[in-house]
Amino acid sequence: MKPRKVVILGAGGVAREVADIFRDLADTGAYDLVGFIDRDSSHKGELLNDSVVLGTFEDLGSVPDLCAILGAGEVASRKAQEAEARAAGATFVTLLHPSVVSSPFVTYGEGTVVCAGAILTNNIQVGRHVLINLDVTVGHDCSIGDFCVLAPSVNVSGRCTIEDEVYIGTGAILIPKVRIGKGAVVGAGAVVTKDVAPGVTVVGAPARPLEPR
Repeated sequence: MKPRKVVILGAGGVAREVADIFRDLADTGAYDLVGFIDRDSSHKGELLNDSVVLGTFEDLGSVPDLCAILGAGEVASRKAQEAEARAAGATFVTLLHPSVVSSPFVTYGEGTVVCAGAILTNNIQVGRHVLINLDVTVGHDCSIGDFCVLAPSVNVSGRCTIEDEVYIGTGAILIPKVRIGKGAVVGAGAVVTKDVAPGVTVVGAPARPLEPR
C-alpha cells in the first residue's frame, strides 16, 4: 500500500513536534510527510528542520489528494485550522507515536495526535482532533471530547469525562469521576477534585475557579 502523503497545518513548535512523530514512524512506510502550511507567506519554500514550508492556507486547494493533520497547540487555533482544511477538501489522519501504550479498547477520532510516552489504558473514547501531549496518562472508562488539548504530563484518572474544546495545562491532575465542561480551562499543575462548569478556568490544588481581576 502506498504511503499517505500528509501536510502539517502550522509551522510552530507543536507542528515541529508532530513532524517528529512522522519521522519516528518512517520505518512503517505508512506516511510521506510532504511539508508544512504556514500563515506567514514569507516562509514559503523555507526548510523547517528537514521538511519544506509549502505555502499558506490559500495554497491548500492546490495540493492533490490533500491529507492533513493539525499542528497548533491551542484549542481555538486547532478549530480554525480544521475548518480551513476541510473547506479545501482535506481528509485527516490520526497519529500515534510508536511509544504510545494504548489498549485495543481505546477509540480515536479523526485527526487526533498522541505524542511520545502517553499511556491510555482501556475503554476510553477520544474525540476528533484531540492533542494528547508528551507523557499524558488516561485511565479506564474516560471520555475526551473533540478539539481538546491535554498538555504534557497531564494525569487523568478513571471514569472522567472531558467535554469538547477543553484545555488542560501541563502537569494537571484529574481525580476519578470528575467532569470538565465544554470550553473549560484547567491551569498547569491544578488538581481537579470536583466537576468544572463549562467555560470556567480553574487553577490551584485543589482547583478553584479563577477569580476575575
